[in-house]
Amino acid sequence: MTTLCINPQCPEPENADNCNRCQRCGAQLLLGKRFRPVAQLGQGGFGRTYLAWDEATPPPQRCVIKQIIQSQGSRERDMAEAERLAQLGQHPQIPKLIAILESTRDICLVQSYVPGKNLEQILTREGVFDESQVRSLLLSLLPVLQFIHDQGIIHRDIKPDNILLPGGDQPPILVDFGAARMAPTPTELERTGTIIGSAGYAAPEQVLGKAVAASDLYSLGMTCLHLLTGEHPFELFSVVEDRWIWRTFTPTPVSSALARVLDRLTTRSLRSRYTSADAVLAVLAPAGIVSTRSPIAAVANLAVTPWHCIQTWSTPGRTANAVKISPDGRILVTANSDNTVQLWAYQTGELLHTFTQRLGFGDGHADAVTAAVFHPAGDILFTASQDGTVKQWDLHAYRLQKTLPQPGWQMTTIALTANGGTLLTADVEGRISVWDVAEGKRCVDLRRHAGGVNDLVLSPDGTRLASVGEDGTLRLWALPTGQLLHTWTAKAGLRAVALITDEPALITGDSQGQVIVWSLTDFTYHRRLSQHQDAVSAIALSPNGQWLVTGSRDREIHLWNLTSSPNRRLAILRHDWSIRDLVFTSDSQTLISSAADETIRFWQANPPL
Repeated sequence: MTTLCINPQCPEPENADNCNRCQRCGAQLLLGKRFRPVAQLGQGGFGRTYLAWDEATPPPQRCVIKQIIQSQGSRERDMAEAERLAQLGQHPQIPKLIAILESTRDICLVQSYVPGKNLEQILTREGVFDESQVRSLLLSLLPVLQFIHDQGIIHRDIKPDNILLPGGDQPPILVDFGAARMAPTPTELERTGTIIGSAGYAAPEQVLGKAVAASDLYSLGMTCLHLLTGEHPFELFSVVEDRWIWRTFTPTPVSSALARVLDRLTTRSLRSRYTSADAVLAVLAPAGIVSTRSPIAAVANLAVTPWHCIQTWSTPGRTANAVKISPDGRILVTANSDNTVQLWAYQTGELLHTFTQRLGFGDGHADAVTAAVFHPAGDILFTASQDGTVKQWDLHAYRLQKTLPQPGWQMTTIALTANGGTLLTADVEGRISVWDVAEGKRCVDLRRHAGGVNDLVLSPDGTRLASVGEDGTLRLWALPTGQLLHTWTAKAGLRAVALITDEPALITGDSQGQVIVWSLTDFTYHRRLSQHQDAVSAIALSPNGQWLVTGSRDREIHLWNLTSSPNRRLAILRHDWSIRDLVFTSDSQTLISSAADETIRFWQANPPL
């Protein structure tokens, strides 16, 4: 056995095993008077990794030395971060840090040795991983990443070589923290930092020297793609199409659910990527509330009201853009992305009827259906579509009664007064139309929005209408005259609106994820209620006025109890993809949500209210 000199300038590093100083350069060989390097395991831009023996107690124990070569002016920072890394060894899936050795030349991190093969070795020996193996790997490693990031540390070099499988039933071990650094502050993100990471696995922002916690998630996602395909990440990206084409390299198809997770992990846009390991875990192991840590802020009592998913309906090939429940609670209607309108038995999930158009024939819509509303009697349904039409359906005979004679632009949303006498429609050109339902004619057009009208809400007595638009305006109208009573201006496009009658106030969600409360007492901006990570797409209030929920493109649903804690979010519920619509059942006991993951989910409080 030889002893290695770790002096980078030494021309002949090999020495006899009984030497304490290098016979060529004179450097100390027995580091810290106890650690003897015997073999080089790897080399990177910041230093080298060695297998060593810890001779402090007989018999000697194997350990690993990660040598960090000092760069000018970095010693204080490197020492502070090395000491922080000592805390990570508390996790059973991270090698324990035994010692930190400092010299004028370098800093050496001495960690416990973990036997086993790394994932690259296993891939070479046994071939590509299947979906269940990759899913299991994610479920095992994501909690480790969350632990690391909670300590304010970014690994920066996650790849198959740095993930070990010890064997047996032991979970994978994450190794090689030599490149790890503290998470940057907002000020530090403005400056370009050190570029480090492995080609193909490093996130785009990391390549620019601006690694963040989500950069580790990207690297983990790329690791999974490599394991599924056996191809280097460089081979999985099409420059011509500017997208990942990894699906064409998998020997067996990957489920759409896992594929969506991998796509979001490896998206080049930081805004679209998962922001925390907990967020990924919530998708892979959905159980309503998965974590007490919010990606935005730590909320210690997030699980005070443990709402959970009680049932999931799959709608493969179509997304329910809107979901509504009939007044008697027996029928669920979905307005779908594939141009169809479907009626379901709420209690059994049986599909009762589909209004559709095939090859230009039939009474159905010719483009995606965007909205639906029941007549209070429950026997009539109104639907709106991107084909520019609003249709009125007879639910007893399952037939079209009429198409409202309004040529025009894509319809975005509709609303109906509580007495069923007045229908409101809105389109992408900013027009709101007021209709007399009995006569089937348009009475007046309201034209004040400069962009598309995204949502409408009516007061219980039908005399007030609130509308929100892409132009960032919230407008309050008097009905049936259409007089504009007030306009609020937000800083971003408004996507959804709801009315709280007790306060009274309007609640809006915008394109930047903000949920804002606007007072109807003094007509002022009242307060910010919440902040999603992406645009708010839906807001719903339970019929009893107790529960408020907001849904977003970030695939999260935020829930408040307005009667007991109106300023404190009680729960975060999650889909696999962006939320499309939210609605409560008439008894306020069940929340129904639809999302772009092609599912409809049913949520209830546990225990029942």
